[in-house]
Amino acid sequence: MTDSTLSKKLCPPRPDEDLIFRATFAHDRFYVDVEHGNDNWNGRISFPADGEGPFKTLSGAIDGIRKSRTSVRKRATLFVRSGNYFVSKPIVLDARDKYLSLVGYPGDERPLLSGAHKISGKNFEPFNQNVFVASINGKCSNHIFLGRKRLVRARKPNLRRWTGQDMTGQGPYLKIKHMFHNSFGCNRKGSGGFRQEECHWGNKNGFEFKKGDIDHKWSNPETGNILVFHAWTAERGNIKSVVGNHVNFTSSLRSPIGNHPKPSGWRYIIEHIFEELDATGEYFCDEKRKLLFIIPPSEALKHEDVFISSTRTLFVVQNTKGIEFVDLEFRHSNDRAKVKYNPRPALLEFNKADVASIYHCAFSNVGHTAIFLYNSSTNVKIAGNSFYNIGYIAISTSSGTRNLLIRRNTFEGCGVWNMFQPSCIHVRGMKKIIVKENRISYTPYAGMRIGSQQTFKQDYVREGEYVFYIEKNDVRNYGLGILNDFGGIYLSPNVACSGPEATSTFCHLHARVAFNTIHHSSAYYYGAHGIYGDLAVSSLTVEKNWLYNLDGAAVVFLCGKRNFALNNMIYHIDKSRVLGTCSVIAGRGVLLKQDLTFKKNVIFVSNVYARMWRPLDEWIYDVPQVDGNVYYFSHENSSQVVDFFPKYKSWNEWKRSTFNDLRSVIDNPQYWNLAGKDYRLKRTSVARQIGIQSVDLRKVRSRSGIC
Repeated sequence: MTDSTLSKKLCPPRPDEDLIFRATFAHDRFYVDVEHGNDNWNGRISFPADGEGPFKTLSGAIDGIRKSRTSVRKRATLFVRSGNYFVSKPIVLDARDKYLSLVGYPGDERPLLSGAHKISGKNFEPFNQNVFVASINGKCSNHIFLGRKRLVRARKPNLRRWTGQDMTGQGPYLKIKHMFHNSFGCNRKGSGGFRQEECHWGNKNGFEFKKGDIDHKWSNPETGNILVFHAWTAERGNIKSVVGNHVNFTSSLRSPIGNHPKPSGWRYIIEHIFEELDATGEYFCDEKRKLLFIIPPSEALKHEDVFISSTRTLFVVQNTKGIEFVDLEFRHSNDRAKVKYNPRPALLEFNKADVASIYHCAFSNVGHTAIFLYNSSTNVKIAGNSFYNIGYIAISTSSGTRNLLIRRNTFEGCGVWNMFQPSCIHVRGMKKIIVKENRISYTPYAGMRIGSQQTFKQDYVREGEYVFYIEKNDVRNYGLGILNDFGGIYLSPNVACSGPEATSTFCHLHARVAFNTIHHSSAYYYGAHGIYGDLAVSSLTVEKNWLYNLDGAAVVFLCGKRNFALNNMIYHIDKSRVLGTCSVIAGRGVLLKQDLTFKKNVIFVSNVYARMWRPLDEWIYDVPQVDGNVYYFSHENSSQVVDFFPKYKSWNEWKRSTFNDLRSVIDNPQYWNLAGKDYRLKRTSVARQIGIQSVDLRKVRSRSGIC
């Protein structure tokens, strides 16, 4: 990750001071001031005077407001004055706190709400060479920061250069030598296929390493983890023992080593071994001796403090209505062991909450999830916030969510720690889920995920309506060459929709993905797609997006029904397919029924090796409806035109055998400015002449997000 723009300026900007005071004029007003307050005061005035004044702590303020507010039917505002508020355990807001707003006090610096213990940089003493040590109070953490920069658990191999914004899954890597159990269908050579399905369960318990990669002289190997890569996930195994050239885990991995030979690359990283503490930005935390060892940049401890994340959740909003968080900064939360796909714990949790809002807040240095909505939370707005350096997911919701708006937020750095298909946004829901005008960047997997839930019947919504509206978002710089098989926008049902049972009528997600700019992706081995409908997900409309500079297909519909790709502007640079369709892999050995429509798209192909389909993509039921498109091959390579189209057909063979693309043309679409990545169509474009609309998404790319 490059130096963050969010760490260099105030993001989001502070709301207008007069507007805040006017908006809260008729409210019950209370104040909390960590520097000058007292929880025995009534909290009715903003500064100490005549034996009264603001509350001192957030928990004390909540208790005091419950006792003295005039009515829960009238909105109350708690103004939080500047300062650092350490939250040691979750503050629960319930029915007693209806219509309560927590607002950063205008004119002050934005208040910081933190779940971390602070150690002054001056408390560290030299240990040896570049290593410094300090005592800690409390437990160790996977999330420790030097100032705003995330420290890395002592690792092997070392990062090439520590920046403080690094993904824990980024290379370089070590390589597994052999598996514990080899067979004809699952072996180190990968002769069992691209996906080796017959791997022995014992390959979940460890592996054989190359000489010198793991040291038998480590004093306490059990303090360490090994981060093992699969295809679209990576997971940690706790070291139990090192015997000979075998490393054994204390508990089994979720997936056996060897399932994905090429996408995994047989990669692993060793973490949190004291003897590997040898590079700037690394740390080792000794739980038994209560000591923290770090290697800081030169002179850094003279002006920076160290923060050890300890509190998992700062606020729980449950069974209540009208809670608002406005203009606050949330920093430092912890995770818990073996959460894997579970979005909890989250820094802010909303449990069956109604009419909740989060405006103009800054979330950073989060251990796991920043915001999680569950148990049918409804009518929630999350707008104008920034999310930076997030351990797993910034915003996650459960499948019962209704009437959700996620708008104009900026996300930079998600999946920093947990790599079970991480993303910045993962929304599930059942009615009117709107995600629009956000900017998302720097994740090792998807930019945003939609679904992975129980889906719906085809007639769940009326014609022209959707459950999910994904519009005007800018998704960029995702994948980072770490994981595989994802999209900038990744949509899927639950697992029950894959396999032969996918012909069920309950695989419809009902999503519209429109007016988004999705660009600059990279996978470790394959599949950093643009928009990806996986596992037979159905009822997707993908229209009027800009899709360019991708390390994968522009659009993938991996089986499914009633899927449409319409009027998209595509600039294809990858050697792989432009459009992904069904295959026997998706159907687990059975080719599923699929119907898709691909019309009025512009496909500018700049890679001479690219093809419309891949060899594995197939159909045996309904021929896809493909027409009214413009194709252009910048290399003018005659062999590419000869076999570019599905099933390696030439242009004429494709049209004659399938009656597709009869109104399509091969011609230069005349994008406005290729060098400037402006994919509007010029007025003289042949695409306009055959009915394709020009799509102007320059403002989406430049103005999305809050900063």
